[in-house]
Amino acid sequence: MLKTFIIDGDKGGVGKSLAARALVHYYITLPDQERPRIIVYDADLSNPDVCGEGGLKAGAGIMTTALIDLSTENGWIDLGTRVATIAAAAEKADYRIIVNMPAQIGTRAFDGSIHIVSEVLREANAVPVWMLSRTQESLRALTYRLRHMPGRYEAGMLIKNLFFGHPDKFSLWASDELRVRLIDEGGWIEDELPELNDQLSVMIGRRPFHEVLQSGIDGKALPFGYRLALESWLKRASNALSTVETIAIEA
Repeated sequence: MLKTFIIDGDKGGVGKSLAARALVHYYITLPDQERPRIIVYDADLSNPDVCGEGGLKAGAGIMTTALIDLSTENGWIDLGTRVATIAAAAEKADYRIIVNMPAQIGTRAFDGSIHIVSEVLREANAVPVWMLSRTQESLRALTYRLRHMPGRYEAGMLIKNLFFGHPDKFSLWASDELRVRLIDEGGWIEDELPELNDQLSVMIGRRPFHEVLQSGIDGKALPFGYRLALESWLKRASNALSTVETIAIEA
């Protein structure tokens, strides 16, 4: 079976890349018999923190990584071709595609002007994963997606990035009718991405988490306290992100 997780949000800095990398880490650290085959695409070409230089690459449970341009029709055609190949293989094994979206992609790809987008997402069995900040713009951007792509946004996952504060600080979301529509009455689920220590985040950069744990940084082991902090964060992030597997999707 194939599922594709579209890691999206309203703008840069909401945690898309971090969530994508944490989701990849969750999958590749599963026991062999439980692990699906992982494909990772990074569409944030201006700041490719997921699959750019020094980032995730094939190996360690990841079959393929690539940078893709989803701001153009040709980019979506290319993704559609890739999805078709993976979908054929997924008839015999479980595959998961993780796509990290760029900032402001909605105005270029999800407004209906690139007509192939909806078809590609359908073929990919796409599940939206929305990174929520505390701003009204975040809610407006998600509403925009729902208006223009209703068929692909009937179910999904909303993640409150605790980098922006305690869960209680997301008061706009908590009181908005959109939450009732999606979470209480719809097929969406919500969870929280814990905040990663600032200094640790700077030290790691875009390095894959599993490589940092195995080999350290530039050949030097991660200081023990920071290693404990990273392991703790990854455990909590994995517990939250793993619930994407519970989302029911319709082809």
